[in-house]
Amino acid sequence: MKKKLYGVLILTLVVVISLLIVIIPTFFTKNISRTSLYKEFELPLILDDDKDIKLLFFGYSGCDKICAPRLYDLNKLYKSLEHDTTKRVGIEFLDISMPNDKKLPEKFALYFNKEFKGIYLDKDIVRDYTKEFSVYFNQSLFDKTEYDHTANLYLIKRTGNKKEIRYVYNSYPYDFKQIKLDIEELLYE
Repeated sequence: MKKKLYGVLILTLVVVISLLIVIIPTFFTKNISRTSLYKEFELPLILDDDKDIKLLFFGYSGCDKICAPRLYDLNKLYKSLEHDTTKRVGIEFLDISMPNDKKLPEKFALYFNKEFKGIYLDKDIVRDYTKEFSVYFNQSLFDKTEYDHTANLYLIKRTGNKKEIRYVYNSYPYDFKQIKLDIEELLYE
């Protein structure tokens, strides 16, 4: 009987200590909302205009649960930037759904802001881009018109002929103060 009681007490103690090791540090650490990278890439569709910086979001046209709120918020961010900054910064929406209407991604992006760019990705290109940016997506098991997907925001910088992923913002709502600081820093580094 004592052996069983000691066994239960030891097991309980191990579980409590394990939980404390996992839970207590979360109270003392700041929530990480972005990752800093210096990953160069060669993909042609991004930064193929006169912009120096792009905020890039992967989603699908008509997504009202994830993409629409984020693009709405990106519009607010874009409108809050100084005019000289918006000349050098663009927002691109890359559609992972390969819609029948190739103009649908552009129409979807323009709905949120006339300066936004919507990009259609065909099957081969979507594979290359999602691999390069570590984007997960899959058609929903419950609704074949929807996609489950990664909702990260990527800050891309062009320096000369190089394109680099500099920051990945991975928590929502995005920290727009930090994003604005990052944009300003990158524009003038």
